[in-house]
Amino acid sequence: MSSGSIARAAAIVAVFGVLSRVLGFLREAVLSRAFGTSGAGGAQADAFVNSLFFVNTLAAMLLYALVTIVIPGFEQERKDRDDASAWRLLWAIGAWVTIVMCTISAITALWPGAITALFGLGPVRAALMEHLLQIMAAGLALQGLSALFTAVLQSQRKYVGPAAVGVAFNLGIILGLAVGGRTIEAAAWGVVVGALAQVVLQLPQLVGVLRHVPGRPTLHHPRLKAVGVLAMPVLGASLLQQVNGYTDKLFANSLEAGRTAALNYANAAGSAPRTVLLLPLLTPFFPVISRMVAQRRDDEALSVFHRAAGVLALVSVPIGAFLMLYSTELSSVLFGGRKCGDSCVADIAGPLRFYGLGVWGAFLGYLLNRTLSAANRAHEIMVATIITVAVTIGLDLILLGPMEQSGLALATSIGIYVNTALTAWMLARRMPGLSLSLLANRQVRLVVCGVLATAATLALDSVVSSADRPAGATIALILAKGMVGLAVYVVALRIAAPAELAEGRRAARSIFRRSKPA
Repeated sequence: MSSGSIARAAAIVAVFGVLSRVLGFLREAVLSRAFGTSGAGGAQADAFVNSLFFVNTLAAMLLYALVTIVIPGFEQERKDRDDASAWRLLWAIGAWVTIVMCTISAITALWPGAITALFGLGPVRAALMEHLLQIMAAGLALQGLSALFTAVLQSQRKYVGPAAVGVAFNLGIILGLAVGGRTIEAAAWGVVVGALAQVVLQLPQLVGVLRHVPGRPTLHHPRLKAVGVLAMPVLGASLLQQVNGYTDKLFANSLEAGRTAALNYANAAGSAPRTVLLLPLLTPFFPVISRMVAQRRDDEALSVFHRAAGVLALVSVPIGAFLMLYSTELSSVLFGGRKCGDSCVADIAGPLRFYGLGVWGAFLGYLLNRTLSAANRAHEIMVATIITVAVTIGLDLILLGPMEQSGLALATSIGIYVNTALTAWMLARRMPGLSLSLLANRQVRLVVCGVLATAATLALDSVVSSADRPAGATIALILAKGMVGLAVYVVALRIAAPAELAEGRRAARSIFRRSKPA
């Protein structure tokens, strides 16, 4: 592919990725209003959240494994032998993936209790989850097909259909709720509709590709066993990434009905800044870092790394502070209404406050993670992930009792900072030129600026409270106070971190308008 084609593909993936996440957030907002977090509605929401987590986790693991294995496997087979053998390998992988996913789907429909038992639910919520899993079982098989189609299309440099599958899935759930009268069964059928839409969306491109390829479906290929062996550690790594999501559900399920759903809604709001801003902000930096690391130009790569770290902190510090300060108001505006009253808003606001605490660490940690990946240190990332998972689970157990779902959110944020510290230390070992003291100094200056802005906003809060007001007035007040806080932040940056402020302006220009690289 030409550099122009790569850039267009990256832009398509980025746009659809952000749109998918926005629709995913809208899906959670619709669910909160339809079911709330208490009583029968809370129990239904918990059952749906757990069921959807199971379906999405299997689909995410399969997609990660297929994309990681199929694309290089196809290219290697074509290089070592020929196109016909490469396509026979793809046909064999596709046939076995289809068989396995249909089998898992059938088991889910026939024995949902075996899955529900893993989530530690009481009898009422367990029965609801079993019912929803039976509906979603067909969607599980369709999600598997969609993952297979995505891997095949990406191996042939086709990106539009695969990039849009998340949009189709979330629209399906929202449409199911809208058409089905906002019942929990309608949401479950929406999962099936969304999964079907993922498959249908990719079919035209897939048919166009398969029309010109040799071979036909087969269960056999000389390299199929080797591919299966390679897939095992990849699936293991993908499973590891899902462990904390599962333990959050498991521990929250031990609380009063509706708390799992509240934690899920808060997480959707807390992760929104990463979804909307992290990818666009890293787009101008990450390819440059990767190229420089590959060329052993570590000094230049570190210069770019420090610039990227400054920009990410510049953006994430005020966002995290805003989420922490106005967690109640934001929960009310984003999720309140209909069946989500004051108690529901309070259930969501608590964990949202602590998810806000982790925003800065998540932004910086993602940059460190990707830079380690560029330096081919995947095994170190795995070690950091294992340690982080263990620490987070330990903190979950400590904080769950006194803080309930808010404790789970706090444990997650602390785990984020543990991972960030570990990956920073590992990167410094790989790149001795990276000064952790210099990195900390620059980050602390940005945090101090954020603290000053937060203090100014709190002073305004003591004069004019934005709580217990109509939605329109609440939005207007928190935006006005946020703008005052932002102004204080910019003034503080001019004094304490002018280089990071200037770099942030340049990054914004590179995102919103085309320019030649310096």
